[in-house]
Amino acid sequence: MAKSTSKREKQTVMDRVSNLPDSLLCHILSFLTTKEAVVTSILSSRWKTLWTLVPNLDFEMFSSDEEQSPNHQHQLNRYGFTFAHIVSRVWALRNRSRNNANTLKHFRLYWVSDDSDPIHVDTWVRAALTPDLEVLDLYIFPPQRFEFPSTLLNDAKSLVVLKLNGEIVLNAPSFGFLSLKTLHLENVWYANPDTFSKLVSCCPVLQNLYLQTYAEEHDKFFKIIVPTLKTLELRFFFNRDYKLEINAPALQDLRFSGSISGDVLLENLSNLVKADVGVDFDDIEDYGNRIRDFIGALSSVKSLHLNSYVKECLCNTTEFDLPIFHNLAFLYIHGACLWHVLPHLLHRAPNLAVLVFEKIWYKYIECCKSYEEDSSIIERRFYEDVPVCISSHLKTFHFIGFKGLTYELEFVGHILKTARFLKTMKVSSAYIDSKEKFRVLKELLMLPRESRTCQIAFNLSKHCIWFI
Repeated sequence: MAKSTSKREKQTVMDRVSNLPDSLLCHILSFLTTKEAVVTSILSSRWKTLWTLVPNLDFEMFSSDEEQSPNHQHQLNRYGFTFAHIVSRVWALRNRSRNNANTLKHFRLYWVSDDSDPIHVDTWVRAALTPDLEVLDLYIFPPQRFEFPSTLLNDAKSLVVLKLNGEIVLNAPSFGFLSLKTLHLENVWYANPDTFSKLVSCCPVLQNLYLQTYAEEHDKFFKIIVPTLKTLELRFFFNRDYKLEINAPALQDLRFSGSISGDVLLENLSNLVKADVGVDFDDIEDYGNRIRDFIGALSSVKSLHLNSYVKECLCNTTEFDLPIFHNLAFLYIHGACLWHVLPHLLHRAPNLAVLVFEKIWYKYIECCKSYEEDSSIIERRFYEDVPVCISSHLKTFHFIGFKGLTYELEFVGHILKTARFLKTMKVSSAYIDSKEKFRVLKELLMLPRESRTCQIAFNLSKHCIWFI
C-alpha cells in the first residue's frame, strides 16, 4: 500500500509553475537579482532563455579581500571571467533572445572595484537608456570619473527613478524629465555651478529628492523650486559659503543634516508635516542665528525632530525670537543638555501633545556644568512660567537617557505636577544598575500627579514596568 501510494503521489505531481505564461514568469523573476534569475536556466529547456526576457537587469560587484586573493585571481585567469565580461555576455544573450520581446524597465549597476572601467559603464548605460526605461540606478567608483551621457536621457521619456552615486560627473540637461518622480544624487560631481539647479528645474512632476554633497568649489548653488516636491532629504558635509534656496509648497517631509553655514532661503513650506534637523558644529560668526532662522522657517510643521548640535547653537543666538509653532503636536529633542533652550521651545508650541526628550551621556564628559546649576535652571525656567502646552495639551512625555539624578527627578516631577491631561509618562534608561533601580522606582511613584489618568512606565534596558 505504501508503494502504491508513493506511485500515485508521483503521478499527481505537476510542474504548474513552468506552465505559466512567459509574462507572468518574467514578472516573478523580476523580483530576483539578475544573477539569481540566470541560475533558473538550468531547471529545464523551458527556463533556458526565460531570464533574458525579464525587464530588469541588476549587476553588483564590490571589491573584497577574497576577490583580490591570488587564488581568486587564478580562477579568473583560468576561466577568463571578469565582471565586465559577465555583464557584457548577459547583454549579448539578452539582445539575441527572441528579438528583445520584453523591453528593459529597470537597470541597476553597483560596481566598486579597482578594475572598473568608465568605458564599459558608458556602453552599458547607453544600451539601457531606452524610451521604456523606468529606473536607472548607478553606484560606481571607477579610477576615473564617469561622464554621464546626459544627452542620451532625451530618449528616456518614461524614466521615473534616477539614482546616481559615486564618481559621476553631471552636465546640465537641455530637456525635461517629464515622468521623473524620484531623484537621488549622492557624492556626484557637477560640471557647472548651476548644473544641479537646472537638472531639478527639468523635473515638472518630481516628488522625492535626496541630495548628499560635499559642496566643492564648483558646487555652490543649490536651487530647489519644485511645486510638486513632497519629500526632501539634504546632507551637506564639510562645506561653507554655499547657497541653498528651497521653494516647495507641497513639501511634507524635510530632513536636513550637516552645516548651515551658507546662505539659506526657505519659502512656501506651509504644508510641511514632518521635519528632522541635525546640524554639525561650526565656529563661524552668528552660526546660532542661522540655525534659529532655519528652524523658524519650519513654523507650520506638525512633527519636529531636533538633534546633534541644534540646541547648543540655539543657546548662542543673539535673540531667541522663534515664531509660534501652532501646528506642532510632536517634538523630539535629542541632545545632552537642553535646560536653557527647552522652555523657550515649549512656549512656542502651544498645542504640543507629545514630547520626547533624549539625553545623551558621554563616557567621560557630561555637557552640564553641575547638577545644582541644572536644578536652579529648571526651577527658574519651568516653575515661574509653565508653558501652555504642558498645562493644557501634553498627553505623552518620554524621557530617554534617564539616570535618576536629582535634577532629572525634579524635571519629571514638574511635568507630572503641571500636566493636567497627561496620559503616559515613560522613563527609559540603560545606565541604572540594579542597586539604583528600586530607589528610582520608589521616587518616581512618590511624585505627585495632576492627571488622575496618567500612567508611569519605567523602562530599564529591555524590560518595561508599568505603574498606575
